[in-house]
Amino acid sequence: MSWSRSLAIVCICFFLFSTHTFAFYLPGVAPHDYSDGEDVKVYVNSLTPLMGSQQLKSLIPYDYYYKPFHFCAPDNPQSQSESLGSILFGDRIFDSLYKLKMLKQNGTCQYLCSATVPGEDAAFINARIRENYAINWLIDGLPAASKKLDVKAKTIFNSIGFELGDSTASFNNPPLHNHYDIEIQYHKQESQLKHRVVGVIVTPTSNKYDSEDTAKTCTTTSERLILDEKKENTVHYTYRVVWTPSKIAWATRWDNYLHTFDPRIHWFSLVNSIVIVLFLTGMVAMILLRALHKDISRYNQLEAQEDVQEDFGWKLVHGDVFRTPANVMLLSVLLGNGSQLFCMTTVTLSGYVSARIYKMFGGDAWKKNVFLTAFLFPS
Repeated sequence: MSWSRSLAIVCICFFLFSTHTFAFYLPGVAPHDYSDGEDVKVYVNSLTPLMGSQQLKSLIPYDYYYKPFHFCAPDNPQSQSESLGSILFGDRIFDSLYKLKMLKQNGTCQYLCSATVPGEDAAFINARIRENYAINWLIDGLPAASKKLDVKAKTIFNSIGFELGDSTASFNNPPLHNHYDIEIQYHKQESQLKHRVVGVIVTPTSNKYDSEDTAKTCTTTSERLILDEKKENTVHYTYRVVWTPSKIAWATRWDNYLHTFDPRIHWFSLVNSIVIVLFLTGMVAMILLRALHKDISRYNQLEAQEDVQEDFGWKLVHGDVFRTPANVMLLSVLLGNGSQLFCMTTVTLSGYVSARIYKMFGGDAWKKNVFLTAFLFPS
């Protein structure tokens, strides 16, 4: 077997195995198994207009800890590392004061903090509520969602994010949501006493607590929290966690977030794309036929013509295709170096993928991994 054929087989095997590996762990993280009582981190993301069937009223994202919101914040919020795609999408992820422990605090009221909101900031918050802004959290890499009804399909779906306030309420100023019922759906591993997070549903409500003591019991009040734009307002933030077992597997937990509001739109886009491609293909083909038809006919009748018109411009290329280049040495050197760089890049990438997968599964024998990656398949 020649060296080039062996290299081709190695490359094919690499692409096949790497494809299967990354397809299973989309979007790029390995599952985390939680023990009873283990901390489940809650990260906060930028506030964005809620996407849905309603008309989009704004396009500006706001950091969660943007001062006019007066959300409960740690003393020194730590920014979380993000991928390039996450940054381009406008994500700004920070840690939070929310404390969740696997299968603990089930249904117990949790008091977060109190905040004083001046009238000027109250006007800012009310404006964002009217623009249908949503709060975005991340729990175990899964975005917190709210249950929504698709009016056309008459189905319930998970909408990423949950409302900052109630923009549909019939008040002069919209109520602000200051209590969150957090439902964590978990899937129990059959082979071990561990659990995986497969769903996060948040139901926000607005309660005007009379005092901090009342807030610490999460007592539901008939009066909703409405910020007065002419004076200072005291806001108490509370939450409650409910752990719900689920039969959903970790590999399919993102399926609940995939929802199409109107399937006809996709068919229309598909047909529209096909028509455009066919139209452009026909146009290009017609231009080529008009430009080359006379030349092709003339080339086919060269022997029968006495007067041969000389070619000019780009048509002279046909005479240079099989002609020996002027600098054969330079061409050979460049091709050789290019092939070497390509092979080195392939080998380096293979080592990176091997180390990344091995590390993702908690491997420790990295020296052995490096040795096998370099010599197993070539041998």
